[in-house]
Amino acid sequence: MHSGKGVLANNRFRQPAQITLKSNDGYQTLNITLVGQQYPDYLILELSRQYRWQDILPQLKANKTFAFTTVAASGEQVTGTVDLLSMTQFPQKLLFVSYPREANIQSLRTSPRIPVNCNAELQLHHGYGKGNRLAGTIIDVSGKGVGFQYKGTQPACIDDTEDLLASVTVLSSESDFSLGPMHVKSLDVAGPEVWQFGLAFKNKPDDLQNFLGKLLMASSEVKALLSDNDIGFETLDNTLQAES
Repeated sequence: MHSGKGVLANNRFRQPAQITLKSNDGYQTLNITLVGQQYPDYLILELSRQYRWQDILPQLKANKTFAFTTVAASGEQVTGTVDLLSMTQFPQKLLFVSYPREANIQSLRTSPRIPVNCNAELQLHHGYGKGNRLAGTIIDVSGKGVGFQYKGTQPACIDDTEDLLASVTVLSSESDFSLGPMHVKSLDVAGPEVWQFGLAFKNKPDDLQNFLGKLLMASSEVKALLSDNDIGFETLDNTLQAES
């Protein structure tokens, strides 16, 4: 296992990532899983079975170089350019690509929010007690907080979000977990009867990568992607290092 600055993935961890391909209609972003590597020669990326090979193949052939995005073990968002070296459809849809070059590394504290889709409940903490639980979805996450969205009527008695706290519980098939107390920074209309909270951590997570990983693994898109994976495919070492 390789270690040190620039590590993008840990072994025994199937890491969510994305690639962006150019198409006739613009650009298409595909969710993939980083499943292995041969440092420093290539990465092994797995496409979900949700994508039909005959649909993706023409784009792959037309895109010998494309953008690759993931989150490093240090909790940084890494975006770089990779070259397509090889690909295979059987036994799984695998892409072999070069290590990211011209990598742009940003702290999640300053980078754009990462989209997720996690079922969750929010409960407001008023001065006179706690409000009703609001069932909704965590739609994004950053190093500063999360966005929570739900459909229904506007929460009662919210004239000013200053000093208002809320607790958020992520509903997971494995085990629910709490995000702890959070400051309500904003409440906006996101659509017809759809409300969106901007929430900031009162106490920022000690391990940002672990926190982000838990949210990603609870996200419906990632669960759908991993459910398509063949558990028989294993790699000896998934440790990925960014090429400097």
